[in-house]
Amino acid sequence: MPDAFDQNTFHGLLVRGDLHGAIAYLSGFAGQAALCAQYRARFEGPAYLNYEEQGLSPLLNGLLLEYQKYYHEVFYHLQNPEEAADRLHGRLARRLGQPMRQTLDELEDGPVAEAFRAGGLHFLGGRSSGCYGPYVWKRERLARYTVELPEGRREYAVKLLGDFVSASWVDYLSFGAVGTAGWSNGDGLIHCVERAYDLDSEGFRVSLLQHEAQHAMDLARWPGMSSGDLEYRAKLVELIYSRERALLARFARQAGQTAATAGGAGNGHAEAAGRILREFEALLPCPAAGWAALPPAQVQAAAAKLFEASCGEMARRYGPAQKQPANNCTHGNIGKEY
Repeated sequence: MPDAFDQNTFHGLLVRGDLHGAIAYLSGFAGQAALCAQYRARFEGPAYLNYEEQGLSPLLNGLLLEYQKYYHEVFYHLQNPEEAADRLHGRLARRLGQPMRQTLDELEDGPVAEAFRAGGLHFLGGRSSGCYGPYVWKRERLARYTVELPEGRREYAVKLLGDFVSASWVDYLSFGAVGTAGWSNGDGLIHCVERAYDLDSEGFRVSLLQHEAQHAMDLARWPGMSSGDLEYRAKLVELIYSRERALLARFARQAGQTAATAGGAGNGHAEAAGRILREFEALLPCPAAGWAALPPAQVQAAAAKLFEASCGEMARRYGPAQKQPANNCTHGNIGKEY
């Protein structure tokens, strides 16, 4: 056990879904006793969140309660994720008075989403890094950005989302300390959790816009790309363009079991981080412990080499790229260029 608590190590365990490992790590530090007690109260109590206190109806509060039960089953009680998803499916259907003819994804896209929309909220269901967990938010606004990527510049519409009620399972496991900051659904639209970024920072430019724009570009060309391949290429793009942050060292800390608690779907972020760790260990002249001190240009050059190699790899794996529509990067006054 190290002498000092490291927040990045703790958060890395949570991002991988290793809740027991995170609690065990916390318990080794006297200064983290209060947070450790919070975890035990939430997951051993259990102390579920009551969203009626945020103005949600009893129905919507009940639906989010079922997701909380699912988190407890998967991450704390370590029950089979697919069986837990089946139980979640049944509980949501009963709450809504729906037959079980629909799949869980169809139930989320239809009756569940409609219930939240009727309550004046936006809803996104489905799996995030292998596990179910809804995103529910109150407000959004649209902006347009021209984004530079290794294979060209394109314009993307970005929805800036605010006032979150629920931000999926990582946010829940971390008490809001870490979580998904953005996503792309393959429709060319980038979603950004606005509270996660200074919109003038490198973090927004690189880790949101360029990362998610690479997802959007890849999904448009190869709709069947795996989560691991998508995250691998997007993380390489971050390394190519980042100059201010030691991202390579951060990705090395994220590396872990690819399927930890995530069922058959796997955890794409952990898989990609693990691959980056292995490949950079072979490319760079120093061990991972020294990566934070490397000159940015050295990391960028290595990442560019790996990204170029991955283009051929993706074509071999997924077949010819689908043709994308023309994009002339024209936009109005709300646009910025990156």
